[in-house]
Amino acid sequence: MKRSIYSTILLLIIGISLISCKKDKTAIEEPQIQILAGGTFTLVLKTDNSLFGCGGNDYGQLGNGTNTNRNTLINIADGIKSISGGGYHTLVLKTDNSLWACGYNVYGQLGDGTNTNRSSLVKIADGIKSISAGIFYTLVLKTDNSLWACGRNDNGQLGDGTTTDKNSLVKVADGIKAISAGSRHTLVLKTDNSLWACGNNYYGQLGDGTTTNRNNLIKIADGIKNISTGESHTLVLKLDNSFWVCGYNSFGQLGDGTTTNSSSLVKIADGIKAISTNSNHSFVLKTDNSLWACGRNDNGQLGDGTTTNSPSLIKIADGIKTICAGRYHSLVVKSDNSIWSCGSNLDGQLGDGSNSNRNSFVPITIP
Repeated sequence: MKRSIYSTILLLIIGISLISCKKDKTAIEEPQIQILAGGTFTLVLKTDNSLFGCGGNDYGQLGNGTNTNRNTLINIADGIKSISGGGYHTLVLKTDNSLWACGYNVYGQLGDGTNTNRSSLVKIADGIKSISAGIFYTLVLKTDNSLWACGRNDNGQLGDGTTTDKNSLVKVADGIKAISAGSRHTLVLKTDNSLWACGNNYYGQLGDGTTTNRNNLIKIADGIKNISTGESHTLVLKLDNSFWVCGYNSFGQLGDGTTTNSSSLVKIADGIKAISTNSNHSFVLKTDNSLWACGRNDNGQLGDGTTTNSPSLIKIADGIKTICAGRYHSLVVKSDNSIWSCGSNLDGQLGDGSNSNRNSFVPITIP
């Protein structure tokens, strides 16, 4: 009888241990390759925290100490955990949570207190956990969830209540958990999942039902999970995985089947798990890992084998796990961790060793 009781207890202990191991394994997240399509350049962050780049480098945005364009990926730095690129400047977050920047700085978007371009990464601040580079401005989120900004502010995109440019980071708000800097408008997601916006609103890209610019953050909606800013349009992913849009739509980048602008958020699709835009085309990743796209396609940036704009979402590929829509080019990571690119390649931003545009995705060799 005693042996039977001891055996039962032993089996229970083993069972609990196995369950605990399974939970621990599930909790460990596999490092992911990060991709960034800037204005005319590309950044790739490998799982070993090494940063590589290619493409336009006129203002030193690749951060390798030169102003020479590259049509294949070159090593930029190590010890990096997050990346963001604007029109012509680059932000990187190191593993020690320090912020570094390089590239174009005429509007003070690097945040180093000057308006001098930098061809090598310079340290800007400590205690940063999230970064987003707009066309000529910068948003950063500190570890205390406070939002800070610098750079161009002609339309109030910094959200500090002024339209004055700043060449050092200024505090804008607290209680923020996600940020997205566009061309001249800003989206932020608060810790309660509410969406707030500021900046240019000429095409209704703020989604408040008006076309009035705002130099302070205003509340737009609740129940939001993810945000992405285009040149003059907005993509939003709700908590229920529904996809919503507003703003400029001349190229069909809203994906609603029209080319009509919208000053309020309109629903486009369900079953979406990731969104990305930068200029005038939009990417969405469905829950089945299929890639869909719409909008401007004159450089083949949709990757559908044509250069025809699409006002509705069209299926591009299966087996995709990461997406990034750039200004005139696009990047994806497939399920096997291979990186593919398409679109404009004038400055070598596709990283395929050529300067030829591609209207279908081509693989990038990762060093």
